[in-house]
Amino acid sequence: MTNEKQKKDTGFVHTQEGLNAPYYALTPPIFRATTYHQADPWNPPPYDYARSGNPTRAALEEALAGLEQGVRGFAFSSGMAALTAAFMLFSAGDHLIVTRDCQGGTQRVLRGVFQRFGIEVNYVDTDNLSAVNDALRPNTKAVLVENFSNPFLRVTDIAQVASWAKSRGLLTLVDNTFLTPYLQQPLTLGADLVIHSATKMLSGHSDVTAGVAVARDAELAKRLYFIQNACGMALSPDDSYQVLRGIRTLPLRMERAQASAQTLASALTRLPEVVQVYYPGFPDHPGHDIAVLSIGGFGAMVTFRLQDPAWVQTMAKNFRFTMVGAGFGGTETIVSLPELHCHAALLQEERAQREITSDLVRVSVGMESPDDIVQEFVRAIKRSH
Repeated sequence: MTNEKQKKDTGFVHTQEGLNAPYYALTPPIFRATTYHQADPWNPPPYDYARSGNPTRAALEEALAGLEQGVRGFAFSSGMAALTAAFMLFSAGDHLIVTRDCQGGTQRVLRGVFQRFGIEVNYVDTDNLSAVNDALRPNTKAVLVENFSNPFLRVTDIAQVASWAKSRGLLTLVDNTFLTPYLQQPLTLGADLVIHSATKMLSGHSDVTAGVAVARDAELAKRLYFIQNACGMALSPDDSYQVLRGIRTLPLRMERAQASAQTLASALTRLPEVVQVYYPGFPDHPGHDIAVLSIGGFGAMVTFRLQDPAWVQTMAKNFRFTMVGAGFGGTETIVSLPELHCHAALLQEERAQREITSDLVRVSVGMESPDDIVQEFVRAIKRSH
């Protein structure tokens, strides 16, 4: 293990111990108070009202800023709340370029809310800079990249897109949920704002709903804080504590899940029932070389297609310990069917355009024995027909 990696791993374990004084507790206390006494209202203390600030939430937000190497972090009530706050940075008449292969909730909120408010959107393959450039308009304000993308795990060169955007006065926003700051730190590659659904890998135990964002510069952070405070989108103290707890084990969880994901992906390619496997760790996966150069691993997600869509339903009923549902990023292996789960919010024609069909399966690989995971999928797929 290199000294750089040792230092990085240590940073996840020792996040905000300085805030635990005066009793030197190993974990920060939970402050549930909503209102704080102001002995001198003309010289108020750091906290006055929970929506505007909370010590437990501040511990999480400062930890996130350090891990993502930004100036300020923000904790939201969900990943979609964090994305919504980011979209609220823009105004009617503004235009956004967004990763085509993005999670369904992103497209749902843009179509159902922000386009109704006059924000224009183009969906393009952000791993193709020519396509991004072709989508540019005079009123374009930002590019939103999802890396890896959902569900096909496409790899975008963040540094390349961010450099292109900066030269044109645009912001670069990155949804880093799949990779986490353990594998990729988009702000160090030139992005302006990084966003996560902390419900997933960051908290890692399928027991909290949260979202986070980290800004690269103080001016953007000031604008985002205004939105978070004005709209009441902040994360609760208890949930902030839960996310902080999850972050401490993130390196261990990601390393185990990544290794198992590679094992599973390789095993799936050997099954005749599987017609295609999407996994960035394969040399022939589009963007593999970019992942090798700029990302610290290939993540814990694997997507594949079965020969017959009818087999998917039977397979899903033959798992012994694998969960079937809409989430990902927990300690347990979770199978999602994009057509029914993560992309159910898309219109039928949108799913068809993006090849989100009933033969598609997305796997969030968990912490079980790698051999057990492989045997589980081989058994369930063989029994599917």
